Amino acid sequence: MGEDDHKAWLREEVEDWSSEGIIDDHQAKLILSRYGLAEAPSSNENLNKKKDTSKLVTVISILGAFLIGIGAILFVASNWQRIPNIAKMVLLLGTTYGTYFVGWELKFNRRTYPLMGEALLFLASLFVGATIFLTAQIFNVNANTHWLLLVWFLAILPFGYAFRSSIIISLNIVTFVLWTTFYISQARYLVQSSFEIFMLYLLLGINLYGLGQLHLKFEKYAHFRIIHQGFGLFFILISYFYFSLETPYRDILTRLTPVNWQVQLFFLLFAVTSVIFLISNISMYQKVKNTKYELIVLALAFSGWIGAWLLTFFIDSFTTSVTEYGYTYTRIDPQIATILFIFFNLIFFVLSIGSILIGYYKATVPFVNIGMFFFVLGVLHLYFTTLYELLPRSLAFIAGGLILITLGWYMENKRRFIISEIKEFDLS
Repeated sequence: MGEDDHKAWLREEVEDWSSEGIIDDHQAKLILSRYGLAEAPSSNENLNKKKDTSKLVTVISILGAFLIGIGAILFVASNWQRIPNIAKMVLLLGTTYGTYFVGWELKFNRRTYPLMGEALLFLASLFVGATIFLTAQIFNVNANTHWLLLVWFLAILPFGYAFRSSIIISLNIVTFVLWTTFYISQARYLVQSSFEIFMLYLLLGINLYGLGQLHLKFEKYAHFRIIHQGFGLFFILISYFYFSLETPYRDILTRLTPVNWQVQLFFLLFAVTSVIFLISNISMYQKVKNTKYELIVLALAFSGWIGAWLLTFFIDSFTTSVTEYGYTYTRIDPQIATILFIFFNLIFFVLSIGSILIGYYKATVPFVNIGMFFFVLGVLHLYFTTLYELLPRSLAFIAGGLILITLGWYMENKRRFIISEIKEFDLS
């Protein structure tokens, strides 16, 4: 067998190994390049492969830590009444401290298993919350109070930065959002506070995005901006998706009661900080021109909030009293509801597209994915609230299927194109 025959045989074998899953494409290229049958994979490919593997290990480790934490909490809770109070405190504090210690050792001191250390540090932060709630139960403190969530938030606030952990910072944001939600819900009836909660989420999203911008001033923590801004875009878009529904105007707005001082204080505080972050973004735009879309998104989001806030002062002008079956209730003018529906849908779609553009020009894939997700969600909502009602049911399903297939194909291709360009930009 000649040299050419050997090479042809090797090429066929490698292709068979790859198709059977014995080796992956990267390994196939390495083998073929060793014998001059293909170009060697670039260092960028190696780097991307390592990054992908690292992300997978991180996700698996964090999921494992989360399951361990849930299992441990459930096990202790099932035997809680049998354990003396002193033993309970020792168990809670010892487990939390020990988990932090082992995580620190693996990630920073020995550096042998940094990803596992990251997962354990996250697990310990979950244990902090469990410790706070169970300690409140031991000393007969109302464990349902929102203040316990605030204590959890404050307890782990510095750990995300101290441990350079993105997942702990994410947990910190989630605990803060939960606290604000429970605070308003307990200050008012939940059915009456739904509109206010999303109003607060909108301001919270603007603040989170502005806070992410501040991280650019500190090189050591600059990479944490994506977490804050990602959550910020999510809360901005989910708030406007809620506003794009007809429910807030046909139902909740007609039952608003005077806002108490606690909720007013929240709105005032977050509105002031939102204005500060907007001014900061304007000054940044004068220096860095690619912040244009960020400025547009934040300004439009805040302007819409002002409009929704002013709307609450004119509810009496937009509503009429209706009596049906012996019950009298208020109903918003259908024409006003339609105008608000169109207005907030337009803002919602502009913000969704703005999120995609921010992700593209900032080379940040998560922003593209967030914008794409809410854009598709908005299209589906419009379909089921307009086209579905206008067409016969059979035609509506056919039209909906065609729209979904076409939209899904187009948006996925567009998303892949944007992501590929972002990766090429990063590599260059």
